[in-house]
Amino acid sequence: MKRDWLSQLYKALWLRIGGCPWTYIIRDSYHSKPLLWLALATAIGILLGHLFWGTPWIPGQAGDLMLPLFW
Repeated sequence: MKRDWLSQLYKALWLRIGGCPWTYIIRDSYHSKPLLWLALATAIGILLGHLFWGTPWIPGQAGDLMLPLFW
């Protein structure tokens, strides 16, 4: 029963978005707008860098130990 509901949802989404898998839509978008995807990847990297740089729960991270090398 759950499988029927899920397959109906997938079929409805498939028909609504043009009859192709979402991976193809992302691939086509990547090839038509590469700067958008580059900016998105950069933004995600900056966000993750700000969230996790220098936190004690990531073992082996340089953090503030590298700071004297650059001053």
